[in-house]
Amino acid sequence: MAKLIETIKISRSINCLMALVGVLIGAYLTGDKPSYFFPFMASLSAYFACAAGNIVNDLLDIEADRVNHPNRVLVQGTVSRKYALFLAILFNLIAIGISLFTSPEVIMMVFSAIILLLLYNFFLKKVILVGNIIIGILGALTFLTGGVAVDINQAFELPGPIIPAVFSFLFHFIREMIKDVEDIKGDQQVQIKTIPQIIGVRFTLWLAMLLFLILFVLTIVPVWKGWFGTVYEIITIYIIDIPLLVVLTILLWQPDKKRLRIGSFSLKLGMAMGIIALLAT
Repeated sequence: MAKLIETIKISRSINCLMALVGVLIGAYLTGDKPSYFFPFMASLSAYFACAAGNIVNDLLDIEADRVNHPNRVLVQGTVSRKYALFLAILFNLIAIGISLFTSPEVIMMVFSAIILLLLYNFFLKKVILVGNIIIGILGALTFLTGGVAVDINQAFELPGPIIPAVFSFLFHFIREMIKDVEDIKGDQQVQIKTIPQIIGVRFTLWLAMLLFLILFVLTIVPVWKGWFGTVYEIITIYIIDIPLLVVLTILLWQPDKKRLRIGSFSLKLGMAMGIIALLAT
């Protein structure tokens, strides 16, 4: 039981569940009466691909995590690196295996996600901005994968999964910028260059605010176009957008460790609430 709990921790299962749900939401927003077998299998693939990516990330970031995230499983030594590597390989194989029960298009999406995660973890996260963009793309892919699992042609029609894909890209990109500020000390220790190290903490937070304002406007477009209803409007504008605007404003004036952590968590919570808003469409 103890090893199972540690496996769940190192997989960061909440993040993986959000990926799983993202695929199902993408399917839900595609077509009138979609079949859910392919989307369900695609969502399981997304879960295990995400888990594998998280484990590889922890394996490669142990030294930085000693400073930034000392409670991580590998830092504490509650599981071995050998076991973590075994899990990463196993979960990627499971993700690929499950995808084989879907369509060629979904298989390609799953392979693409796995390759992007490996490229990110081994190389691209060390490249300024590129790593942040890759995380944004991966977040967007979950919704698009759900759409492709239903009908590749309808997946890119409006309204549809392309809407939450764009929102997810921006949410993840903004959150990665906040995390870069939060993790600046550990990144400097292992000589990883990030945005705040180049342009400064204050300018990074202003850039995050600018991107969030763009996101704020984009979330209103489905209401203006009449695509989504009143419940979506209430949740998105009054429960997600305005509170996050307040949180980011506070961060601009006082970007200490505690507030940065709150900002990062608030953005993740905003993503979860966004899924609820989309279910209400």
